[in-house]
Amino acid sequence: MVEAKLNFFLIGAPKAGTTLVYDRLSRHPQVFLSPLKEPNHYSTDIDPSKFSAAFRANTKLDTTVYLSNKPLETRQVGFVQDAGQYAELFEGVRQGHIAVGECSTSYLWSKDAAMRVAGAHPDARILAVLRNPVERLHSHWLMARMYGFTDLDLMAAVEHDRAHPHPGWGQSELFVEAGMYADQLGRWLRQFPRAQVKVLLNEQLSDPKTWEELKQWMGLESPIPEVDGNRSNPAGRARMEGLNHWMTRFGMKGAMERLIPRPMKQGLKRIWYTNEGLPGLSDADRKVLWTHFESDVEALEKLLDIDLSHWRP
Repeated sequence: MVEAKLNFFLIGAPKAGTTLVYDRLSRHPQVFLSPLKEPNHYSTDIDPSKFSAAFRANTKLDTTVYLSNKPLETRQVGFVQDAGQYAELFEGVRQGHIAVGECSTSYLWSKDAAMRVAGAHPDARILAVLRNPVERLHSHWLMARMYGFTDLDLMAAVEHDRAHPHPGWGQSELFVEAGMYADQLGRWLRQFPRAQVKVLLNEQLSDPKTWEELKQWMGLESPIPEVDGNRSNPAGRARMEGLNHWMTRFGMKGAMERLIPRPMKQGLKRIWYTNEGLPGLSDADRKVLWTHFESDVEALEKLLDIDLSHWRP
């Protein structure tokens, strides 16, 4: 083990494509990413004590048990506030790892994270992954329905979320807010030189040239490995959506998951969830949702000096 010096942060909104990038980079012999994909350590403006009851009951917030079982298994999300526990996530760093870091989707939304990361790791490279905000929102809603955090149709869910009296990470879904990229990315560009920040669009992730350019930007010696044909963190729906929402609301899913042995979980998920019959995004809904993001995308185009006209409906 060597003392870990973090020099790489993968940021992006939920459902923008960060899991795919994390999965591929994690397989590279010169890259070490925290096995806890999203430790959210530098989002100091996110207070887990204010999380909704459903979010607390169905999210593994206590990392003490997780960190006690070495080697650490891969887990999607946690909230690691303690500096000592955060350092434990990088005990697997070895000589030869030239890119060391993590991937927390809250860092793009958080108003604190960019400043905190810059203060602790001023030489870090920042890789931001963005997605058409309307498509990201739709995918986010599918995920929220899948996990039982909402049982509303798309447009009703968006309006309900926008009316939340205390919007915030873990308190509301942030369907619209999580896709307001211009101000969010601007915070990072004010803290880091432009050469240290690379922006990828979700639609570029299927292009092999994107990964070759990323390899060169990161200084890696060999190609970034591919993953199998299954999508990373795919959308789905519960076969019994009403029961799914009820169990999530009252914390029963989270309690059951903690009791079920890990080898059984994937099999049970295939029984409980399906990727068939997912609600699509209509042209009419796309146009209405675009009105939330139009001015922000225009600001993003100016900020990055890029053309995003293909995002427009």
